[in-house]
Amino acid sequence: MTSFLDKSSFAAIFVVLALMPFVSHAGGLGVAPLVFILGILGIILAVKTQRFKITNVQIALIAFLTWLSFTALWSPYRPDDLLTNYLKLFLMVMVFYWSWPLFEYTGRRRPRRLQHLVMSAMFFTAGLVVIDLLSDFGLTLLFNPAIGLDETIRKIIDAEMNLGHSITILIVLAAPTVCLMKERLRKEISVPLGTLFLFLILWAAWLNGLTVGILGLVSVMFVATLAYIFPRTMPRIILSLAIVSILLAPLLAFLASNYVPLIDQHFPLSWEHRLRMWGYCWQVIAEHPIRGAGFDASRSFSDTFVSKITGNDILIVSLHPHNVGIQIWTEAGFIGALLASAVLVTLFKPIDSFTKTRSHSAALSGVIVAIIVISSLTYGAWQFWWWGCVFLAIGTLHLIPDSQNQSMLQDNQWVS
Repeated sequence: MTSFLDKSSFAAIFVVLALMPFVSHAGGLGVAPLVFILGILGIILAVKTQRFKITNVQIALIAFLTWLSFTALWSPYRPDDLLTNYLKLFLMVMVFYWSWPLFEYTGRRRPRRLQHLVMSAMFFTAGLVVIDLLSDFGLTLLFNPAIGLDETIRKIIDAEMNLGHSITILIVLAAPTVCLMKERLRKEISVPLGTLFLFLILWAAWLNGLTVGILGLVSVMFVATLAYIFPRTMPRIILSLAIVSILLAPLLAFLASNYVPLIDQHFPLSWEHRLRMWGYCWQVIAEHPIRGAGFDASRSFSDTFVSKITGNDILIVSLHPHNVGIQIWTEAGFIGALLASAVLVTLFKPIDSFTKTRSHSAALSGVIVAIIVISSLTYGAWQFWWWGCVFLAIGTLHLIPDSQNQSMLQDNQWVS
């Protein structure tokens, strides 16, 4: 039985990692079902090895997701689907959680091939994105040809968004990948290869005009370096920053609401739109400070504004506020923000257990700050593929060599 578990766990993770360059290049939506499969296998593994245990992190997650589901009762958004977004989110996150123990279990037994696969897959992904952008989306149009000018323009717009997703996935996995290079490759190889890898991501973000990508990668490099120097303190500081970013999100929304009248024609449209979204949400937060406007309420906001830059009518809130803290306050109120912060608080102990080496601290801190920056400026708080990326990154952290065999959650031991 142990041999079968070893082989099946290794095969599942190997296939997922091998598919990541293509899944991320296509926009990353496929990350959610892939990580879901790993989570299912992780549950089976836990049951078979008699290590199934509910942790404080899971309890906090259940409380937070339950509150989100409850807020749907007063949300103005009424979906037609029988399986609503909040039910999907609850189910998927609970299963996603069990994907990291699968990585941890396999990382103890058959790590080397997976470690090299992570490095190869991420480097290949970065190269694909740069080549596609340099060729004006030639790779995308080669495998997904368009007929006529209108269809070509539409597919290029989609490709630009998809590659933006791919770049953000690379940024979240950048620190673990570079730390794996440092630990597994000779210094004369790891240093130039890691530098080239980071340069490719930065170049891709610049070619795609992705400001959040440049800001995210610079933040990852800076924080990971500090975490390598101060391995015990930096992860706790960055996690505390994540909590503060959620609890003080209404302040950001309030400041944005006061800045909107000062926007001029020289202000970038993307940032004008963000400020208007955040300022608009301040009014909603002020009206529903405790319980929020309800899950997915942002999808029902239909007010528009005339851009000073383009002169076009634009929906103020495009599906979500593009800031996780503001979205939590807008839709789930103070209670939701408190419960979300509680989830992060439960991570302090596991993080202390995990950061036994400088490389672990640097990789973990890089992942956390990447999630903070990207979640604060772009994706919606409830997007399944983004949650999948977060848990995938947590899983890859367990492939970083650790002589002391410390797991991310010390109270879940997988060695019988």
